[in-house]
Amino acid sequence: MSEHNGGCHCGKVKFTAKDPIISVACNCQRCRKLSGSLHLGVIFSEENFSVDGELSSYEYVGGSGNKVNSKFCGICGTKIYSKAELFEGLVSVKLGVLDDALDFPPQMEVFTNYKLNWLKDNGCIKESFEEAAVAERLTSILENL
Repeated sequence: MSEHNGGCHCGKVKFTAKDPIISVACNCQRCRKLSGSLHLGVIFSEENFSVDGELSSYEYVGGSGNKVNSKFCGICGTKIYSKAELFEGLVSVKLGVLDDALDFPPQMEVFTNYKLNWLKDNGCIKESFEEAAVAERLTSILENL
């Protein structure tokens, strides 16, 4: 079992995650707005993810039309992870909060029709989907389990 640690900027929230499933880049405007930058996340099983510290939350409707609950540190505002209603049992941990973020180049990208034209792939992305591609993403995630 591979274990990964991380936390927020101020140190009030820490987490441990085990056995990553897949790393994903989302190119949609919603994710860019919510993250304040490019959105990259690493998917873990919820049962392999534990948090120590107090989190605040923000719920919104994702690109699939389903609810997403985003968790962040209430002190420094660092986004830690999101849970999409559609992907029950999984959490998407924000890449930048992992202590070993360099170990997780994106393997999949979604909403490529909104991708910033100056972003380039160094060959790490194995699957690309326009729009939400929910069924295809579920299939890919299941194949990586």
